[in-house]
Amino acid sequence: MKHTIQILHITQVAGRSKKTGNDYDMRMAQCIVHKINRATNLVEPLVGELLLPEKFKDTVPGTYEVEFDVAISRDKRVGAEVFSIEAIKDEPQRPSHRHTSSAPAAAT
Repeated sequence: MKHTIQILHITQVAGRSKKTGNDYDMRMAQCIVHKINRATNLVEPLVGELLLPEKFKDTVPGTYEVEFDVAISRDKRVGAEVFSIEAIKDEPQRPSHRHTSSAPAAAT
């Protein structure tokens, strides 16, 4: 089943795991999920954060149809993970303002 999700902002979370010593680089999307209430058939917006899989790390803010798969987390909990993301064509896509460590722009 596909869900309409509006991604408002994407934050890069990167570092080195204290437990394993491995580097990590994740993208967390702050978003609004347009959930349909089954009892009333009305759209109820839910605000949350979505972990974008590696293959979708270049996703930019905008409105998308997102399909999820069932997944088992490291702590053995049943959950969901993103299977596909398709932009809704009527929405213009804009570049993401990710938090990255880079040199400041030169003053003019």
